[in-house]
Amino acid sequence: MRVAIATVGTTGDVRPFVSLARALGARGHDVTAVTWPVHGPAFALPGIRVEDAGPHADAARIAAVAAEAAGQGPMEQVATLRDFHLADGEAHYRRLRDVLAGHDLVVLHGIHALAHAAVLDLEVPWATAVFDPVLLPTASAPPPGMPNLGPLNRLLWGVLDRALAGAGKPVDALLERAGSGQRGLPLFRARSPRLHLVACSPSIIRVPPDLPPSTVVTGAWIDRSAAPALPSDLDAFVADGAPPIVVTFGSMDGAPAAPLHDAIRAMLDGGRRIVLQGHAPISSPNLASIGPVDHRSLFPRASVVVHHGGAGTTHAVCAAGVPSVVVPHVGDQRYWADRLHRLGVAPAPQLAMDLRADRLADATLATAADPAMRQAARDLAQHLEAEDGIGSAVTAIEAAI
Repeated sequence: MRVAIATVGTTGDVRPFVSLARALGARGHDVTAVTWPVHGPAFALPGIRVEDAGPHADAARIAAVAAEAAGQGPMEQVATLRDFHLADGEAHYRRLRDVLAGHDLVVLHGIHALAHAAVLDLEVPWATAVFDPVLLPTASAPPPGMPNLGPLNRLLWGVLDRALAGAGKPVDALLERAGSGQRGLPLFRARSPRLHLVACSPSIIRVPPDLPPSTVVTGAWIDRSAAPALPSDLDAFVADGAPPIVVTFGSMDGAPAAPLHDAIRAMLDGGRRIVLQGHAPISSPNLASIGPVDHRSLFPRASVVVHHGGAGTTHAVCAAGVPSVVVPHVGDQRYWADRLHRLGVAPAPQLAMDLRADRLADATLATAADPAMRQAARDLAQHLEAEDGIGSAVTAIEAAI
């Protein structure tokens, strides 16, 4: 079967699809990965064909957009992220039409509006995948930020659709210029009536009881292949003392820099050892500043992970069996922060826009020293270990054809 995977966004929007591509290839399927050029190298796997489509945004540009959105209200965030995703949009759409044509199935990220339009115009079979349950319409819960009205929650989802319709008008204008016949597509929330994959752990999320049969909660798409060793200098640092505090904001790096750096200084002054994924104007023998590493190798050796609450990072921390301190920036990150707090593996979240150094340092130190929270994190990791999200996704994809 010829399967195309189309994804855009941050590293957390891409890495799970890399695991899916590998698994589909191992099952004998002919796989094409279509993504922004910056993410192309992640798909450099044996037997996987990679096609670039979209703007040449690098990691710094992605982080800058995330930092801008972090200080905005919800609708402003939608507009900022929309405009970023639509950069070079006409050429991007036409490229997608070229490379997605002729496939037996296209699996596209639910946030990928241009790929959504392309598969509809091409009339090729398509499925969608998302990494959070926040925008799953259900009577059991209202949309994020709205009051729970019980059986009337469905009406609130209609209100959300109308509110977001205006934000989608620039997409309509772009598609018209590009020659697409599609109008009024839901912005950032494509859902295939054939198959909609929710790549989240049911041990972490609340699974709505009224999902349609086409929506499948697979479990998280966690890479189960052998994790690479840490770089030798980092491995030596981690081994040379008590488990460190790991601080990583992923693609959000740089948003609340000043209070974060002050919190790191306070924790260092308290004698703690810290691994910071990123850079800070701080020099200490107890601080290791690092670039990209495989979280599967680093997180299990941490005492606590301070992170932004992205879906991928959240599942990686939970799979590692360590507690979290979550500083949500944008989008679904508040949801994950709330879920981890309710599960007893993280303290109450601190929003990036309101971050205070003293509160962050105190919460991190208390979490690292809390035996009940550490045990809860270990228990949750055992539940995730029993899941096979990638296997479930591959089975669902094959059944869809």
